[in-house]
Amino acid sequence: MVKIHSQGSARSEQQADASLAARASLDDCDRAALIVQGRQQRQQAWLTQQAAGCEWLAVGDFGWGDPVLAHSCLVGATARREAADGRWFAGSYQVPVFTADQSFAIGWEQLFDEVAEARALDLAVKPVLLGPLSYLWLGRSLDPAFDRLELLESLLPVYGEIFARLAAQGVEWIQLDEPLLTLELPLAWRTAFERAYNLLQREPLKKLLGVRHGELIDNLGLAAGLPVEGLHVDWPRSVQAQQGLLDRLPAYKTLSLGLVEETEAGQIGQQRRLQFVRQAGERLKERLWLSPAVFSRDADAVQAAAQAAEFACLVRTARQAALGKPVAPREQPWSAIEAALAKLGAAQSGLVSS
Repeated sequence: MVKIHSQGSARSEQQADASLAARASLDDCDRAALIVQGRQQRQQAWLTQQAAGCEWLAVGDFGWGDPVLAHSCLVGATARREAADGRWFAGSYQVPVFTADQSFAIGWEQLFDEVAEARALDLAVKPVLLGPLSYLWLGRSLDPAFDRLELLESLLPVYGEIFARLAAQGVEWIQLDEPLLTLELPLAWRTAFERAYNLLQREPLKKLLGVRHGELIDNLGLAAGLPVEGLHVDWPRSVQAQQGLLDRLPAYKTLSLGLVEETEAGQIGQQRRLQFVRQAGERLKERLWLSPAVFSRDADAVQAAAQAAEFACLVRTARQAALGKPVAPREQPWSAIEAALAKLGAAQSGLVSS
């Protein structure tokens, strides 16, 4: 069956009033209260997503206002605050700083604690991590003559350790976000992708390569050919991009499509998405996953609810196409899951603000 999974809550809003960078200045009582608040917000988000039919829930997406800094803590690297270009992460983030003798090691237990929290609630989880190449790309070398790409060999074993610990916790899938693949890449970085993911292939867990916040244009062949079990992309906008994605995807690989807040509006856009999801469902069947849009706190609640209702229709269409059944009329009553999905858009904007 076509699966529904979550990309998490809006990253720019999570615990934005009490960032990870500010935690060190808090006293023990305030820090403890903040930890409790974070746990409550995560559980509210997970249970809302579960009620909406998501079968895999994102874990590790709560970056305490700065997912890059959170990842630096996880892999034991240092960071400093610099202005961000806003391409992938809203606002500013603490940029990783690297030296020629940089070492990496698991330095923070937060990810594993969140997995344990979700597993205690009997939830199926899919941790979301920043991929190794995108993480190095976002960083800066203290020595301008030093190429930070040389650190890949020492960084990858830490990913292997993370995967092993997550597998021991009962995790089956992990999502590695590589937004870097939306850019035109130098040859050295393209080659590094192939080497890195061939090495990571040996590690436990099924891997979903996430390419969000942009489109796969020049790097479609590279992303589709990497040795991972699945590929997640933002919803392709053009017919050419949609067809290219289906044609280049290997026969063994899962394809995940995620709606985004900026999805083409209007009836024509909706019809194009229905046509594509029907085609994808017919071709991929259970290898097709769908993910609802993630809305920020400032998103229009009416728009969010309308897009969530459309997503429910896309899910139904994909599932019927995968089973070889004719698509039922739009007026047919929705299932309980589809009704919950229709409410998800309105709820999404309140997940992190309550």
